Amino acid sequence: MKKTRYLIYLLILIVSITCSSRAISSNAVESSVDVDNLVNEYLLTNYSRIFFQGADDFTDLSIMDSDLAGKEMFLTAEHHAIKANAQLRIKFLRYFKEKANIKYYLAEYPYSMTHFINKYLETGDTKILKEIYRPLKGTYGWNKDDYDFWTELYEYNQEFAEEEKIQVIGIDIEHQLIEAYRFLVDVLPEQEAPEAIKDILARIVLAFDNYKAAHSPQEWRILTKLAGELHKDIAEKEGIYQDYLGDRFLGFRLVNQNMLYRAEAYEGMHSDEEFNNIRDWMMYCNFQIIHDSLPKGKYYGQWGLNHTFQSKEKDIKWLASYLNDVGSFFRNKTISIVYLYDDCGQMQSGNYAVEEINTMIPQIKKANDFVGGYVTIYRLNEEGSPFFEIPMQCTYTTEMLEKKVTDFYQYIVCIKSSEATEPLNDTY
Repeated sequence: MKKTRYLIYLLILIVSITCSSRAISSNAVESSVDVDNLVNEYLLTNYSRIFFQGADDFTDLSIMDSDLAGKEMFLTAEHHAIKANAQLRIKFLRYFKEKANIKYYLAEYPYSMTHFINKYLETGDTKILKEIYRPLKGTYGWNKDDYDFWTELYEYNQEFAEEEKIQVIGIDIEHQLIEAYRFLVDVLPEQEAPEAIKDILARIVLAFDNYKAAHSPQEWRILTKLAGELHKDIAEKEGIYQDYLGDRFLGFRLVNQNMLYRAEAYEGMHSDEEFNNIRDWMMYCNFQIIHDSLPKGKYYGQWGLNHTFQSKEKDIKWLASYLNDVGSFFRNKTISIVYLYDDCGQMQSGNYAVEEINTMIPQIKKANDFVGGYVTIYRLNEEGSPFFEIPMQCTYTTEMLEKKVTDFYQYIVCIKSSEATEPLNDTY
């Protein structure tokens, strides 16, 4: 430990001396050098290298321990389809279960998919898991590491009593319509439906049977149109549906609504900014409905990067910024942890080719190269941190924003030289 402190001190001293000996010709340049030095000095005293040996050893994440009190939501932020993501996801899930007693895994999946994931977690029947992964072929989600995460979670859950097991909650819009219809059919009671709703429910079952490989725009329009008719019928006969479906009614109505949300998000002539605003607002609305219906409990989830930003990013209001809004139960109760990648591989959706990904910020890379290691976590919100004053850079325009870095996230994890994840094969 003393040796490490000495090396840090020596590095800072060398940087300071070097900067002092330079002939700085501009106040702007001098200011930039000063900020770089402050960032470097701060990072080199507020980090921990992460290791993956020993599933129950969280010494490497103890840098976060003092930040957990009073927090209810923990979010990690990835670029999809990189192998280290899955290692970190199970590591953080175990850590937050051990240290904060999370009850729910909040997933960037539709409600319908997590319904079946929870059935798998209850039974261990991998046929269920394979069935829900088939429609994901061609997307980032169709990969071995994500699939294996659920088998790891199943094994981990066996360590707990039934009421302590982690439940998975999906709040995304329904991206795969066939999965949504699978859910609607799966939750129908065995007893015959009331006469007033029998016809439309029979049409739902028939549509699922007829369109189990619904991959064309024409088929999507047919399924969406029927979802619209069901939405109207539920509004007119809500009491009948509630009596028939019981505690399954909330999910039934929610999944059907999110097929219509999908049409609104995907089929409108939206810019990328408009699409993201629509989708993240819909996800937040879904979360409010589900959260209000669940027993109290804390959440952990690993999401695509920007969804975890706790402030509005120029023109886009992301999911976590709604969570951190005035009046939200989760305001000032959320921690966001962003992953940065240095010379890593990323599996692409569609053709599943591997491309290089680099998202490291230069000032952070400098410190991280000195620290070394495969995965390193840095705390940005320690008292006296320069990140309280450093403006956030917009991720899609590169302009500097008024809000500061720590208004968006509080930790970063630097990942060096991770391989890409691999696609599933056709046996799934």
